Amino acid sequence: MINKYKEEDIKDIIKLGSLVNKKFEKLFNINNLPDNEEILVYKENNKVIGFLHYLDNIDYIEFLNVAVHEEKRNKKIASLLVDYFLSQNNKRIILEVRESNLPAIKLYKKFNFVIINIREKYYGNENAIIMERSSE
Repeated sequence: MINKYKEEDIKDIIKLGSLVNKKFEKLFNINNLPDNEEILVYKENNKVIGFLHYLDNIDYIEFLNVAVHEEKRNKKIASLLVDYFLSQNNKRIILEVRESNLPAIKLYKKFNFVIINIREKYYGNENAIIMERSSE
């Protein structure tokens, strides 16, 4: 089931986010999100299995994090989160993804995101791919 996160979900979100990015807790103050940030969570047995963290700017939305527990990947959870989000929002969306994260790039292309830019060596020796999905 997908819902907006609640205070009780914060520990699970931080734990999962830290598995994806070791600096997650420092980079994103999940305990005190600004008013224009939100997190959608996918839960099984009251445990966060995946989440979509986004920033709602005035004229566009930025996906900050999409994460799914490793043992639950390839079960369409990320697709469900993105699809749910898109069904609720109609703004232009941008995101950044490591060029080596081919499953994520494939996921975003499935939802009509296109590559609009590349940030050379953004992650040290790895490029960042900037993708966009225009409002419909």
